[in-house]
Amino acid sequence: VTYGLASRRPAMYQAVQTYDVRLVNRAVTPDYQYGSYYDLKGAELFTQHVMSLLRSPAIITDIYSTAGLGFDIDNLSRFTSQFRTDQDSSQQFTVTFSRYQESEAKALADAMTTILVREVELTSVDTAGQSLFALGTFDPVIVYQPTNVTLVTIVGVVAGWLLALLLVYTRRYLH
Repeated sequence: VTYGLASRRPAMYQAVQTYDVRLVNRAVTPDYQYGSYYDLKGAELFTQHVMSLLRSPAIITDIYSTAGLGFDIDNLSRFTSQFRTDQDSSQQFTVTFSRYQESEAKALADAMTTILVREVELTSVDTAGQSLFALGTFDPVIVYQPTNVTLVTIVGVVAGWLLALLLVYTRRYLH
């Protein structure tokens, strides 16, 4: 049974999209001595802000709409946690997600870039109306990941044996 279920499970495409937050317009002030430190710290905080956008249901909905993909929200927690973000450095982060079709993964990666670039341009404006940060992007890496049928079968068989032993010992204990 486990082998049959594991062999019918569709393979996944794992996608990784990398972004780079760049300081493009430095706020000019003579008040601090360690300007580049504060520029780097500001970029780090802004990178965290951009990463947090991918936890927003409104942003995720925009990404799916831009990609032209349908979606159902049956569990809000699962819907908002489908994009895993990791901050690799103060100005670089990666987004990892999975899809069943390569074309959907590519469409989501492109839509994510479009939406995040728009949000960065809107949220990082100084008093003169100039954008302080720009979002650089790299080509997404999409990798085919077949289901490991052997591993799933072994885990299922071991779990079945453990459950059988537990039921036998429970039955003997009750008699």
